[in-house]
Amino acid sequence: MFNFRLEPLIKIRKNVLQECQAELTKAYNARNVLEEHLLSIEKEIEEGTATARSLMQPGQTINVEQLLSFRRQEMFLRANQNDLKQKIKDVDEVIELRRTTVIAANKQLKTVEKLKEKRYEKYLEEKKKEETKAMDEIAGNRRAGR
Repeated sequence: MFNFRLEPLIKIRKNVLQECQAELTKAYNARNVLEEHLLSIEKEIEEGTATARSLMQPGQTINVEQLLSFRRQEMFLRANQNDLKQKIKDVDEVIELRRTTVIAANKQLKTVEKLKEKRYEKYLEEKKKEETKAMDEIAGNRRAGR
């Protein structure tokens, strides 16, 4: 019966790989949340700009306080927008690091699995040799018995 002594190592490396993949997934999810928030801020900026333009149409009374309010809101939103863009860049760096970690963990797992395959093939070859030897002995005993 084939017994691979490093089987516990394979299980450990599989667990490490799964943990690394889970961490990478978390980073991608965080990026998606940040991108959704960024899109909503960009939409708010567009809506505010459109509203401000509509207030400045020819023939309309311009409400300076309202325009200043829109401008302050836009500045606040743009600051948030820049902050989110920086956070997305930071998360992208984390994603790249975690992706590299997943690749390394996968490579380590594949190395041990490849070793297991080679040892199994060697085991099968030895079994086949043993069976051939046993068959040869049986055939030799039959010839000697005649």
